[in-house]
Amino acid sequence: MSSHSPSLALIGDIHARASALTAVLAAIRTRGITTGVCTGDIVMRGPAPGRCIALLRALGWPCVAGNTDRKVVAGNPRSPEHPASSRVGSRSWSYRCIDAEDLAWLDSLPLVVRMSFGGARVVVTHGHADTVSVAINADTSNRDLERQLRALDADVLVVGHTHEAMVRRVRNGLVVNPGAVGESRQPDWQPHWAWLETTPKGIRAHLEIVRNALAPQRDDTPED
Repeated sequence: MSSHSPSLALIGDIHARASALTAVLAAIRTRGITTGVCTGDIVMRGPAPGRCIALLRALGWPCVAGNTDRKVVAGNPRSPEHPASSRVGSRSWSYRCIDAEDLAWLDSLPLVVRMSFGGARVVVTHGHADTVSVAINADTSNRDLERQLRALDADVLVVGHTHEAMVRRVRNGLVVNPGAVGESRQPDWQPHWAWLETTPKGIRAHLEIVRNALAPQRDDTPED
């Protein structure tokens, strides 16, 4: 099945799970979508940070930095003798797995990406625009969402961080979290993504799940 109206894929919270990212990208291609954005948290906690970076760099899609990305590029890994240095998915292990060119790419990622889609002003950030680690979620008040949209001069705000898929429409715009590619907190634990399409009534958001794509992935890996 292909998408006939202009569409934009939304992915994020990959957490170095290359198999999940590959499954999501296949689902996106099947839908006929060729452009997208990423809400960050590409690395840490999973086993394949370099592969995930390579896949995203090959796509060339705009991507923002997540909190785990910033932790890794900050450097200062623990000593090689420390248990964390050999723990797959930890900050220190991830840092040592990524080559200098990919670290520089991660370090170059902005906190905010702005783009136009279907005449709408789309802004992508990992959490709140003023910090990558403050979550926008189902409990965030409409007033706070409206404030964020106004502050960012956005019609559509795309966020990540919570690993929970969400679409919220408020008076002055739309807020979307595509959920987690690599570490879903939804009941099925499967890879999640989303997409935007243009309609005669404006921008519409769709939430997607890649079912039975891979074994369940719980987010219980120590970070450091």
